[in-house]
Amino acid sequence: MKKSYSFLILILFLFLNQCSVKEVTIQPIERTVGKLQISVDPRMEILSTVQLLSNYPVISRDEAYSKDILNYFESFSSHEAVKMTDSLLQKYGFAFDAPVAFMLFLSQPPELEQKITFTDYLMERSGRGDNLEQYRKSIKRFAEISNFETFWNSKIPFYNQILDLTITDIGEIDLIKVLEDYFNEAFDDYFVTISPAFTGGFAPMLPNTCGKDIIYCCLPTTDIKNDIPYMDRIGLSSFVWHEFGHSFVNPLTDKYSDRVSSLNKLYEPIKEEMSKMAYPAWSHCLNEHIIRAVVIRLFELHIDSQQSKELLEIELEKHFIYIEPLIEILKDFENKRNTNNITFSEFYPELLNVLDALQ
Repeated sequence: MKKSYSFLILILFLFLNQCSVKEVTIQPIERTVGKLQISVDPRMEILSTVQLLSNYPVISRDEAYSKDILNYFESFSSHEAVKMTDSLLQKYGFAFDAPVAFMLFLSQPPELEQKITFTDYLMERSGRGDNLEQYRKSIKRFAEISNFETFWNSKIPFYNQILDLTITDIGEIDLIKVLEDYFNEAFDDYFVTISPAFTGGFAPMLPNTCGKDIIYCCLPTTDIKNDIPYMDRIGLSSFVWHEFGHSFVNPLTDKYSDRVSSLNKLYEPIKEEMSKMAYPAWSHCLNEHIIRAVVIRLFELHIDSQQSKELLEIELEKHFIYIEPLIEILKDFENKRNTNNITFSEFYPELLNVLDALQ
């Protein structure tokens, strides 16, 4: 009887131990620079994997890392997660920022449980119904059946090298302090994820239980050294200041929506060019003008004046034709901020006054 009891205890222990091993969460590889948290995130990598296996167009298939993914997971190219990636894209245009934001609403693999209520924006982008839940379940099953964890673990040294090179290239500059000092305003946390297979940067905002938005900046790599891709200082500065800049600027454009709407005539001369860049409304176009003007000023003040001039030329070529008067009024803001400690939020109506004069 004693032996039987001991045997049952042993079996129970092994069973519980086996379950606990299976449920170990895959953790991101992380670094911290001031208030900026930089990581390679498993959620982004499993998303990249199903996108690479599908016909998803906005992903890099030529990188050595992408080819490793394709070779490792090629036998799962007909999995339901891959098929849903194609289906959601074709039927509803579920692409660019939407899939990235969707993954951030989930916990880390292998659980991939929904941890935040999906926003109306995400529901709309995915065709509503239970599409997001079905997509979540399919990616979770993909992670399990493909043994994604083994691939992730094999790449941990590679992910560490990406972050090490990125941190080294940043140098002494505190990108978030520079940004907050410029706007004279601040948020609690700033998260950057780097994914080697991404081809563009996205900055989704997630609501949390405390009523404050969590800001993410999900980025590709911009340079390579000794066969290791990474985000270089100039690229990271530009992306971080631009994408996190939306968090400071966009709410103000919404706050002054009536005044912004009164400037709609300014959109007409550049409507065609802006629409091609996915800025189909004047409010989007205005945000981009302001943020790009801010980034040019930050480059002038903290990076290099020549690169600042080159950025301005690039933006003018893209038909951001109101950017120069905005740059001039931002210089006025900088003076008032330094002398009177005003915030960007307090100064924002002055930017609209300048644009109003252009009408």
